[in-house]
Amino acid sequence: MKIACRIQQSRHGVYYYRHQFSALGIRKERRISLQTKNPVIAKEKSLLISAMMIANKTGGRMHDNERDILKKIELLNQKELEEAFRNLEIVITPPNGGNISIKADPNNPADIQAMLQASKDFWASEIGQSMKLNMVQSEHAVSGSPSLPNENSSLTTRTAIAETQVVAGIPLPDLIEKFATRKKDTLAPKTLYEYRNHQQLFSDWIAARKNSPHFPIKQITRQDVSDFIDELLQKGLSNQTVQLKYLSPITGLFELAKNSGLWDAEATFPTYGHKLFTKATAKKVKEKNSWKPFTAEDLRTVFNPSTYLSQQNPTDFWLPLLGLYTGGRIGELCQLLIHDIKQIDDVWAISITDEDECQRLKTPAAKRTIPIHPNLIKMGFLDFVEDMKAFSGMLFPYLTPNRFGNFSETPSERFGKYLDVLGISDPKKVFHSFRSTSNNTLKQNGIPEETRCQFIGHEHETTNSKVYSSEHSVAYLLEHVAPKLSFELAFSELIYPRENILKSTKQKLALKEKHLKNKSAKEQRNQNSK
Repeated sequence: MKIACRIQQSRHGVYYYRHQFSALGIRKERRISLQTKNPVIAKEKSLLISAMMIANKTGGRMHDNERDILKKIELLNQKELEEAFRNLEIVITPPNGGNISIKADPNNPADIQAMLQASKDFWASEIGQSMKLNMVQSEHAVSGSPSLPNENSSLTTRTAIAETQVVAGIPLPDLIEKFATRKKDTLAPKTLYEYRNHQQLFSDWIAARKNSPHFPIKQITRQDVSDFIDELLQKGLSNQTVQLKYLSPITGLFELAKNSGLWDAEATFPTYGHKLFTKATAKKVKEKNSWKPFTAEDLRTVFNPSTYLSQQNPTDFWLPLLGLYTGGRIGELCQLLIHDIKQIDDVWAISITDEDECQRLKTPAAKRTIPIHPNLIKMGFLDFVEDMKAFSGMLFPYLTPNRFGNFSETPSERFGKYLDVLGISDPKKVFHSFRSTSNNTLKQNGIPEETRCQFIGHEHETTNSKVYSSEHSVAYLLEHVAPKLSFELAFSELIYPRENILKSTKQKLALKEKHLKNKSAKEQRNQNSK
């Protein structure tokens, strides 16, 4: 019996088994979801379904439901499958059209040999191995003794059993889930999201390479990783990107496997030692790719009262000034709460912290308390803080976090557009350039590195600073560091535009409330429809 089947992929990536047949002279078609987006698994399941149809001489009418059909494929033995493959025709139809056919002519020995080879390949695959192992276990359960292949058993049968035993172990997809669970409280949401994407890419690549969607991590070799690296480089990724963005997350899986007893404690990880990116290279690239500080001319352009005061948003007005006088990252400043602005020993200070559940810091060194620069107070910053107490606990109450809990996405985009309008188009000059500007200004004005690191929130990895000395007090920083952040600009003209800022804040809070109501109503409708 010759049966033609098609494997078709939907626009969502799921593969379907399509079979056409005649019933009472009417041409009909049966579609069965293969419940996978993996082409290897889709092909294996389609071969099994077709073989079952042939072996059972159903003619392809198949009135069973999908679950029963997929369950029946496990009941076929190897002899039935090999016989079925002799008369099998497979046509694969990708989403963009075009057909790929695999046919066998029973009168052509070469075709028969090719299909038998396909059968052998199938039994070496994940599904074939699993089926054979289930058969052996079933026979063992009935007889009470191991059922090993005898001399008349085919080589593929013996190989399938042996290979099933060899590849035992936790598969990559399971380890990726375990990694996400372990790291959810230690990695930033965005970092965890990127790690998962790159780990999944490697897992999919291994699945295709090994013809197995559940290949165990302990069987991955250095050669596998090397070939993966080569493919990424051929796609145009840089050595730095491959090592830092791809190999680091994958190494994390091996480290987790080792800590969980799933990797030999003495064995070297296959991701180590590829030397894509040495320390010397890293230093050169860091210097080349680091954000540039603003020049004196840039600062005069940015803080020109005629253009700067035309901005209406609270973040547009205060964030650049805070960035310049604190060296803070934009994410740190956007998530500030009202109670982070406080007096310590009669000194007004800003506490940059992650104590609230909505706050996150890049590194432990980012947690710091620094004095509010006198120029900020003269511009009316404390008045702004007092005004914001009427709305909520946040300093910028209308901001909402993105999917990673970051409040700075929109303010960062707005500042980038502001620079474009001003004609500052250097891609190395962004909001983070305020941080570079502050650090460089302090350095040029004689502030020691250790003190700069405390003020800016950088790591200072020396035993003396970490173990044998305490941090400077806020009063010391106000007296000895803040005055060194001196810029020849017309800041006296940049007075808090209270009326405009309050009006803008109320409008944006109204829009935020409307958006949240619409979102809540939509979620409720979705819940009711289930």
